[in-house]
Amino acid sequence: MSWCDGRLDAGLRFAEAAIDSVCEERHEFCDVAPFWHVALLIKARELEAAWRALNSLQDSQRECGGMPESRRAERISATWHVFRGELLFVTGHADEGLAEVDTGLQLAERSGVRTLRPTGYVTLALGALRRADMRTCLHYTDKLAGEALLGYFGQAAGAWVTAQAAEARNGVDGAAGLIAGIVTNPLVLRQLLVSEPAAASWLVRAATKLGADDLAATAARAACTTAAEHPRFTAIHATALHATGLRNNDPRTLHQAATLQPDRWSAASAHEDLATLLTIHHGHRDITVRHYESALATYTAVGATRDASRIVNKLRDLGIRRGTTRTTEHHGALPHGLTNTEYAVAELVSQGHTNNEVGRQLFISRHTVAFHLKKVYQKMSVTSRVALAATWKAIH
Repeated sequence: MSWCDGRLDAGLRFAEAAIDSVCEERHEFCDVAPFWHVALLIKARELEAAWRALNSLQDSQRECGGMPESRRAERISATWHVFRGELLFVTGHADEGLAEVDTGLQLAERSGVRTLRPTGYVTLALGALRRADMRTCLHYTDKLAGEALLGYFGQAAGAWVTAQAAEARNGVDGAAGLIAGIVTNPLVLRQLLVSEPAAASWLVRAATKLGADDLAATAARAACTTAAEHPRFTAIHATALHATGLRNNDPRTLHQAATLQPDRWSAASAHEDLATLLTIHHGHRDITVRHYESALATYTAVGATRDASRIVNKLRDLGIRRGTTRTTEHHGALPHGLTNTEYAVAELVSQGHTNNEVGRQLFISRHTVAFHLKKVYQKMSVTSRVALAATWKAIH
């Protein structure tokens, strides 16, 4: 409840105390209580401490020598996989992390652990979004909406990732209602700012694009207030610097954010925002390129191919060519000999997107989309978007 109210420091103290509180009756929440300490350490991006706590739990389970109740064992295993997967994901091991979360959710379905679902769905949706796999992303945001209707705690991150998906699909105007809803709800905003280091800067950036300066200012102020209330957490301090630097067009503050941020994706985002600001207001080409390339290296390392594609295009505008893969997530060989980019275009067109919408999601021009779509038609022996959608549905 402390964490839900945006008091992460108090939440961590209670979570740590819960580990030492022995319950001999083996209630469901008592079994998984130690994992909430790990979960809150992840949200604080106290990553080394989170790994130590998780490894300690693994050692203690070995010492206990197994559990006779299969449902209880499954419940603990599900919790283990989901939080280990989230920790792997935020430390940049995207493939392994997403696989762990998926395994944990399958176990959770069998053992009836509903409280794991929002955490797992957020991670899987965010991972899919960063890879431009909109089909998978929307699948999990739909599941998040279902959990919200059932009244489960911890839905702030779900609202945020759903807003990002809406922006990716339909532009920032498509996410306007969600953005306003998050920023103007103090409880949701407080919880989000102590859970997702990338959230404050995204809200400021999106609100600014909407021309909603009041919302951008509110998000930046809230980030600063949260940082003041949590002085020992580097990630929260860096988050506030990032939001403030964006709001004030201040390259020095953005540089501080990029340097301090322990969350790798968020640090890359700060480098990207700094480079963009330098391009617009200062024209320092060499420094701009250096920050873009730093962002590109990190996005690539953490499996964020959609973000890497955006940086490649920005570097191309500066006369520098860098290769990257624009792709949606797929398994096995690609059908009909399609390239990664052709697969991504076919996937989005089959969902009913226009060339402009596909281009926006993959960070390529509508003319490039048309070129790849023509290749898709030739390779798949179809002549229309309707025929492509039908064939694509049969393939999947």
